[in-house]
Amino acid sequence: MSDAGDQAYLALLVAASQAGQQGQFAAAITGFRRAIAARPERYEAYEGLAQCEVAARQPDAALTSWDKAIARAPGSAELLCGKAAVHRSLAQPDAAAALYDKALRLDPGCIAAALGRIALYVDAGESAEAAAVLATITGPDRARLDVQWTAARLALAAGDLAAARDDAAALAETPGLNDAQRSEALLLLGEILDGLDDPAAAFAAAAEGKALARRLYAELAASRESEAAKSARLGAWWGAAPTAAWTGAPRVAAIPGEAAAHVFLIGFPRSGTTLLEQILAGHPDVVALEEAPTLADHYAEFLADDAGCSRLAALSGVEADRWRARYWATVAEDVDVRGKSFVDKAPAGTLTLPLIARLFPEARILFALRDPRDVVLSCFRNAFQMNAMTYAFTSLDATAECYDAVMAMAAAYRSRSSLPLFEVRHEALVDDLAAEVARVAAFIGLAAHAAMVDFVGTAARRDVRTPSARQVRAGINRRGVGRWRAYSADLAPVLPRLDRWVAAFGYPPA
Repeated sequence: MSDAGDQAYLALLVAASQAGQQGQFAAAITGFRRAIAARPERYEAYEGLAQCEVAARQPDAALTSWDKAIARAPGSAELLCGKAAVHRSLAQPDAAAALYDKALRLDPGCIAAALGRIALYVDAGESAEAAAVLATITGPDRARLDVQWTAARLALAAGDLAAARDDAAALAETPGLNDAQRSEALLLLGEILDGLDDPAAAFAAAAEGKALARRLYAELAASRESEAAKSARLGAWWGAAPTAAWTGAPRVAAIPGEAAAHVFLIGFPRSGTTLLEQILAGHPDVVALEEAPTLADHYAEFLADDAGCSRLAALSGVEADRWRARYWATVAEDVDVRGKSFVDKAPAGTLTLPLIARLFPEARILFALRDPRDVVLSCFRNAFQMNAMTYAFTSLDATAECYDAVMAMAAAYRSRSSLPLFEVRHEALVDDLAAEVARVAAFIGLAAHAAMVDFVGTAARRDVRTPSARQVRAGINRRGVGRWRAYSADLAPVLPRLDRWVAAFGYPPA
C-alpha cells in the first residue's frame, strides 16, 4: 500500500482510539472496522476493536477480534494477554492461564503475562505459585509501579502483613506518583494496617487516599446528580405514587432467554452481597451475575427524572415486553440463564425496585443487611471503581449521608411494593451459615445444596471483582462483625446520622 494508504489507515486508527477513550464505543467500533477494511492484513485495528468490544460489554465479539489480531501477529505476547484478560473477566481461569503461559513461553520478560498469571494464582489462593512468578521479574522491571503493587497485594494475600506494609508504604512514597496512583497505594496500605490491628494508622491512610480521590473526581461529580440527591428524589416520587404504579405491567408475550426463576440481590455496597452471591452460585441450578449493568438503559429511560418515572408508571404491556426483552438480551451477553434460577446481584441497585415491580413482578428480592456502622466504615476504607455512588465514599460524612438516603428510599419503596422480599443479615450468615443458607434457598424456591456452604470453593472457580474478594476467599470469620468499634473515635462525627438505622434494623446501640 502507498504512503498515502498508510497515512489513511493511521488516521482511522487515531480517530477510533480517541472515540474509545471518550467512551464513544459505538463510534470507535465503527472506526476500527473502517481501518480493518483499509488494511485487513494488519493487527492493530483488530486489537483496538477488541479493546472497545470489551469496554462495550461484548466479550464474545472481543474474543473473536483478539483471535484475528493474534492470527496476524502470532508472536505477540501482548495480544495473547489481551485475550487472556477477557477469559478472566468471563470467569474462565483455565483458558486465561493457558494464554498467559503461552505468552510467557514466547516472551519470558512479558510483564503483562507475569502479572496476569500472578493474579490468577492469587484468585485461586495459590500464593506460593504466585510468588514464584513474581520472583522471575527482576532488574528495572521490579521497580515498575504495577509490579510493586502486585508484590504488596501478594504479600497481603499470603498473610505476610509486615512485608505487605513495607511494600505498600514504599509504593505510596514513590516519587512521581499521580493522585490516582497514590490514592490506591494509600488505600492498600490502610487495608494492610487494619490487618495489623492499627486502626488509627489504617484510618489515617484511608482518609488521605480518599481525599486524593475526591479531589481527582470533584469536577466530574459536580456535573452529576449525587447518589444522596438521587435517592431522595426517587424515594419522594415513588413513595407518593399511586398504588397502580407499583403493579406489574401486563405480559403480552413470552420473552426468549428468560430464566426459570428470577432473583435480584440488592441492599448497599459492603453489606455482604458478594458472600451471598458466591453462596447462591454454588447451587447447580443457579446462575449468578455480579454487578453487570443489566438495568442501566432502563434507569436512563425511566428513573433519571420525574417524567421518566411517570412513563414507567403508565407503561403498557407491549412496551413492558420490549423492555423486558432488552433486559434478558443484556443478561445473555454474559451468561446463559435458560432453565436456571438467575441471581442478578447489584448492591447499588436498590433504587431500581420500581423498575423491578413494573417489569418483573414475579421476581424475588434478597435484601442484604449488615450493621450500618460496619457498612459505612467499610465503604470509606475500601477502594472502588469510581461512579456516582462510590464518589460519595471519598468522604466519611458523604458516605454516611449516602447510606442514610438509600435506606430512607428503600423504606419508602418497601412501604409501597408487594414484591416478595427477604432480609439476609450478614451477621446471621456468620453465626450459622447452614441454617441461614437453608432459609435463603427456601425463599427463592430451591432445596439447599451442600455446595452452597462451600462458597470458598465456588469463589476460587469464579472471577470475583469486588473489594470483598479476598475476605470471601478467606472463609467465614467474625473479624468484620462489629469492626466499627475499633474505629469509634474516627466514626464519631457520623454515628448520630446512622443511629436511626441501627435502631430500625435491631442492631445494638453503641
